[in-house]
Amino acid sequence: MKVRCANLDDVPVICKMYEDFFAFHAELQPAYYKAAEEKGKYPEYIIGSENDDLIIAEIDGNIAGFVHVLETKTEPYDCIVQNKYAVCVDLYTSPKYRKRGVGTSLVNAMKEWAIKRNLKFIQLNVLAENENAIKFYEKVNFQTTAYNMKCPL
Repeated sequence: MKVRCANLDDVPVICKMYEDFFAFHAELQPAYYKAAEEKGKYPEYIIGSENDDLIIAEIDGNIAGFVHVLETKTEPYDCIVQNKYAVCVDLYTSPKYRKRGVGTSLVNAMKEWAIKRNLKFIQLNVLAENENAIKFYEKVNFQTTAYNMKCPL
């Protein structure tokens, strides 16, 4: 397996993966997410950004998964310890490549990315219905520190 930063040549495959990612989330929470066509602007933006990266995992020359990671910092409130940290915006492994270490390799690459930037931690959100993802994140040492809750009106 090869793990590297994505480039513009990777965008068409990443777009298809994002469409699958969006459709999956729409199935889990249709009140909040919908399937959408990814036309490339989002991945191109990430690739060109100084604070974001798309890291991909390749198996036999095929993109098996990706993680979108970005650098940010806490809001300047007196009651919050100020930190620069990473956000795992999206992590996706193609179904064909699941249970082959792709997700773990991407998380490890994301951790290395954050360490090189002297960031303090990695934060992410995961849908409550996505039990497999929750188990995976716990396995790679993510811990629940807050709950994101919604009140439908």
